[in-house]
Amino acid sequence: MAVVINTNVDSIKIQHNLTSATNKLSTAMQRISTGLKVLSAKDDATGTVIAARMKVQLDGNKICQNNVQNGNAMLSTAEGNLDVVEDNLSRIRDLTLQAKNGTYSKEEIQAMQDEASELMSEIDRINTSAKFSSLFLFNDKDMQADGITFQVGANSPDDNTIAADKSLFQSIEFSVLTTMASVDFDLTQMTKEEMADALDNLDKGLDNITGRKSIIGSAQNRLESALSTLLIQEENLSNAKSIITDSDIGAEASSFTQQSILQQVSTSLLAQANQAPGIALSLV
Repeated sequence: MAVVINTNVDSIKIQHNLTSATNKLSTAMQRISTGLKVLSAKDDATGTVIAARMKVQLDGNKICQNNVQNGNAMLSTAEGNLDVVEDNLSRIRDLTLQAKNGTYSKEEIQAMQDEASELMSEIDRINTSAKFSSLFLFNDKDMQADGITFQVGANSPDDNTIAADKSLFQSIEFSVLTTMASVDFDLTQMTKEEMADALDNLDKGLDNITGRKSIIGSAQNRLESALSTLLIQEENLSNAKSIITDSDIGAEASSFTQQSILQQVSTSLLAQANQAPGIALSLV
């Protein structure tokens, strides 16, 4: 091999090796410190696109999980109010039967009437004031006309929604439920025929409330099923995205050690290669 001064080929080769080891060492450190295998699009162009789409789906999935939980909370709030209305209607029915027993004085029947009137007023109050967040549950024209739709999927098609029927949100005012005005519901003046009508109307009101609660239960079951599906999707998407983007820390630690050793060796050899042209002095 010729002895030259101007071009030190060995030094150039070792510099290339040193640069390569340094770059790989830097990459290994970044992957370990960030936990990411794909640090930029150049690392995996196709994987970057796929991972970005998966992230969009995962973000949408988490929003929809919140949607489902809020939907369940809304339906539970409606059911809780309906429970109170059901209890009040049932109590009014009990008072109606009690008042016609013939063993009570006018004053005692009037006390029963006073209690019934208060219960009717409470039903009417719930009708106008029951809310979930800023929505009136039984006094919102839009919900009474169209019901409400819960978004339970991260995409747009109709199969990503669950509808709560408009029948859930109709008025629960006492006179609407029983098809009679509270002013006509007078236990102190009620004849036998009127009592039969009153009991029949109260039973219709109770059937209305229990029917709504049944619909709520069915809707909540669907929401629970949708939540289970969302959780499974989240798990699968997270796993697939992890395969593309997450670094194998064990493998990167091995790479870090290997490149660190190569960097040190290359640095040491470069120092020796840079001294090689000095041999020419011994020939002069």
